[in-house]
Amino acid sequence: MLRAAICGVATEHREGFVFRTDHAPHYVLLHFRTPFFCVLNGKRYEGRAGDCVLQRPGSAVVHGPLSEREQFINDWIYFDGENGEIEALELPFDTVISIEDGEILAHLIDRVMKEKVREDIYSERLISDSIYRMLVTVKRAERVQKSEDTPLRSRFKELRVRILHHYGEDWSLQRMASLSGYSVSRFCALYTEFFDVSPMNDLLAKRLEMAKQHLSLGVYKVGDVAAMCGFSSIHYFSNFFKKHTGVTPAEYNHNT
Repeated sequence: MLRAAICGVATEHREGFVFRTDHAPHYVLLHFRTPFFCVLNGKRYEGRAGDCVLQRPGSAVVHGPLSEREQFINDWIYFDGENGEIEALELPFDTVISIEDGEILAHLIDRVMKEKVREDIYSERLISDSIYRMLVTVKRAERVQKSEDTPLRSRFKELRVRILHHYGEDWSLQRMASLSGYSVSRFCALYTEFFDVSPMNDLLAKRLEMAKQHLSLGVYKVGDVAAMCGFSSIHYFSNFFKKHTGVTPAEYNHNT
């Protein structure tokens, strides 16, 4: 049986609000209606409206708006379970999960609040069922987020193709993130999750690959190759190239 401790729906917080507790005594489900930051296992994350976070009892809970001047609204519930029923679901704790229809979570939390007020012979079961549905909703969202065919992953694939196709352009993490619609930290986290490489390392690997191809033709100067491949200076290009190939660009050009 799953039981609710305290909960809230569409809670509007005062300006500058930041919630902190070192040892949350219950499981916590947070659903954010506005952009937010949170700290999970000592690492700061940023997310968008519609994202949610699950945390275990005893964990440190820190969250708030991205800016002190921004509005901050969330849905939340503290709950408990027994006989390992929560852990059996293998839930995605301490990670940001995107929910396509966050109103589902808000509706279920609202049902829990109403049943806690009603408190008749059916309330305990209905509360447990509502919490279970919340957890399944989050679990399914995690599976969708990891799926090859999600709209989010498809968007990132398209962006990756664009970045790597235009490898010689002046790419920064800020520019990449702005094209994704996410903050830099969230963009990097999703990119790494989807492709098992950070966006900048992915770009640098592509630049190195193309630099080798250009050098092997034997028609370009080292400085030209550096510029064509997006390196900011010949010095940086030469050091980077030697670090990853064991030879300088000039030596590679001569050997090929």
